[in-house]
Amino acid sequence: MAYLVSGNPGAGKSTLTAELVRRGVRALDSDAVDGLAAFMDASGAVVGDHTLPVTPELLADFYWGWSAARLDDVLDELGSDGVLLGIAVNQWDFTDRFDRLVLLELDEATQHDRVLTRHPLDRQQIAAGLPVMQAQMIERGAARIDARQPTATVADELQALLGL
Repeated sequence: MAYLVSGNPGAGKSTLTAELVRRGVRALDSDAVDGLAAFMDASGAVVGDHTLPVTPELLADFYWGWSAARLDDVLDELGSDGVLLGIAVNQWDFTDRFDRLVLLELDEATQHDRVLTRHPLDRQQIAAGLPVMQAQMIERGAARIDARQPTATVADELQALLGL
């Protein structure tokens, strides 16, 4: 099995993915994997990808989720020491598929500064989700890394934690 590194928007998941890949670690950003992440309806049916315009209706009626079938393929590709970095509303359905959970933890001020360029509706939802998601990760036994640190430091800590 692989490792799941998750954190709220602004935690640095995409930047950390690039740094890990540069260091030779098998790492994937869940948002960049074709067919893995998408907006879904309550039944789990895909309604669109990240190119959908952000509207109150989109955020109220749909959620950002992962395809179970595609996730299995991705985990096979990553292998036992691969790292998937990302966040999805339904990620809790899949935590048993990972050897270890790691939370990229950050505070409200840091998150606010890092997501300033996002759509205002996104920013509202992102801010509301910060304490909830972090608490859920901690409840599930996630190791915590301070995501306010420079990317290289976060990568060093993650590699040491996971033995990569």
